[in-house]
Amino acid sequence: MSNNKYNVLDLFAGCGGLSNGFEMTGRFDVVAANEFWDPAADTYERNHPGTKMVRGDVTRDEVKGAIYKAFENKVCDVIIGGPPCQAYSNAGFRDPEDPRGRLFQDYVEIVRTLRPRLFVMENVKGLLTIKHERDGLSDEEKAELNRLRELEREKQELLLQRKRNKNNPQVFLFGDDSPERLIQLTREIEAHKRAFPNLHEHVTDQILRSFRELGYRAEFKVLNSANFGVPQKRERVIFIGTLEDISAEFPHPTHTDPSKLIEGTQPWKTVRQAIDELKAMPEKPEWNHTFTQHKPEFVDKLAKTPVGESALGFSDAFHKNKPDVPSRTVKENHGGVLVHYENPRVMTPRELARLQSFGDDFIFEGTKSQVLVQIGNAVPPLLGRAVGQAVCQMLDSLT
Repeated sequence: MSNNKYNVLDLFAGCGGLSNGFEMTGRFDVVAANEFWDPAADTYERNHPGTKMVRGDVTRDEVKGAIYKAFENKVCDVIIGGPPCQAYSNAGFRDPEDPRGRLFQDYVEIVRTLRPRLFVMENVKGLLTIKHERDGLSDEEKAELNRLRELEREKQELLLQRKRNKNNPQVFLFGDDSPERLIQLTREIEAHKRAFPNLHEHVTDQILRSFRELGYRAEFKVLNSANFGVPQKRERVIFIGTLEDISAEFPHPTHTDPSKLIEGTQPWKTVRQAIDELKAMPEKPEWNHTFTQHKPEFVDKLAKTPVGESALGFSDAFHKNKPDVPSRTVKENHGGVLVHYENPRVMTPRELARLQSFGDDFIFEGTKSQVLVQIGNAVPPLLGRAVGQAVCQMLDSLT
């Protein structure tokens, strides 16, 4: 078995969860990373002092140039990372025309230039169902697509208007003809899609085709972080592509549902196992263990909220996590993060970081709200390690 280290570039690196996971294998040197948002880049630099951090918008030529310069005298063996997921997430309205959903093209361009032997691209599970404008549309098809966009935009604006008007009973009850228009718009949109079914295609097909045109053989799979020792159920789509004609090797679960335990695996890690020792610990700001100050009436509400439910009735925000199973997906949720199963408060950033499988020596930079965003957007390092180990085996087989 080879003990060589492989050189890595991490794109859309965030605070560095994926880099952290690859480094945990002991077989990868993350030479350079790119991140647009300064608080996340600050965190990355603090925890990865040996990596060249290239800050800035990767769509700009000068930023790409700085990335290429970092590999001027080095071979880039692997490119990892994932475009921002906001355009693909199942949470909220998914806009196929959101420019953040096109950033994979910049990832593809950098792969084309550096020609790594292998790449890993990750994203949220919602990527599997999102569609983009099909490449190579005719002028007539483009006109029909624009008409469809107009209808969908009008429907979205009408839905937002109705939401605002709920606070104005006079308009909502007596001066609102939007329900009829909404019905009409829905029918027009459905009829238009039936008449022109090929204006869009799955973004996964576009991604695979883009890499295939570069000579890469790419495959993807949905991986659940809980299956790799992360105390959280968090599904991510992982693309692995290689220049050589070999199939992608995805990691095999090391942990499984205890009710369906597979021989050779361990039970899923639970919330209690991950954070219980912190429940009586006082604040420690330098360690990102800081409490949110709730109003007394809200503290009472949190205390009375049953485990497994949201204090405010949301699907995710202010959800009181069950302690003896893996956590729900950790999200930033604008401060409405997960509620502690015993203490009447939301979890601290450090507790959430543990649910994401970050080590206690990993310190986050920025304000508390900025830290919560970084944690919520991160790839769990233990998932990154599992993928890194599989990638390492592939590379070793080619040497």
